[in-house]
Amino acid sequence: MTHKYVKTEVFMGSHLSKFYDDMLKGNQIKELVKVLLEKSGYLVLPYGYESTLSDIKRKLNARDARNSRTARRLRSTPDLLVYDDKRKDAMLVEVKMRNAPKETKILIYPKLVRRIKQFWSDCLLVIVIPSGDVFYAQRITEFETKEAYNATKDFEKFEHIFTRVKAENLSSYRDEALKIMKK
Repeated sequence: MTHKYVKTEVFMGSHLSKFYDDMLKGNQIKELVKVLLEKSGYLVLPYGYESTLSDIKRKLNARDARNSRTARRLRSTPDLLVYDDKRKDAMLVEVKMRNAPKETKILIYPKLVRRIKQFWSDCLLVIVIPSGDVFYAQRITEFETKEAYNATKDFEKFEHIFTRVKAENLSSYRDEALKIMKK
């Protein structure tokens, strides 16, 4: 009996460790996107529930709140609020890092896409991957719900959506994103 428990504990420990490592990388990528946009002249504010509602974050994942429409909406809150003072436009942005070996097969959970579409239909989804142009973006309304996406067909180049981003800034931030994802 103890033997099975120890194996499970070791597996759960390594699984949990990977979860926290991936979460750290995801937060670093989100911060990198934030700084890239700020450097390009956008006003960028943390918006997601991880940032603004950190005290209630654990409670929203509890079984009692799981089926609550309000809890689902809060859990799916986009990461960033981006304001473009030249266009006088505000954008909600969800940032996702994916360790896709190539840009033609990016896995994004259909449940995530459906939830964002349901509650935040005007949101932009930014993906950061270790291949191709690294940074991609797309309006969530342009998405079909499917298992895998092709960044070259289903997304726009980051700089086509965020037109104030300069090529030289994008190049150095690509290098930084690759460093983060390879850790």
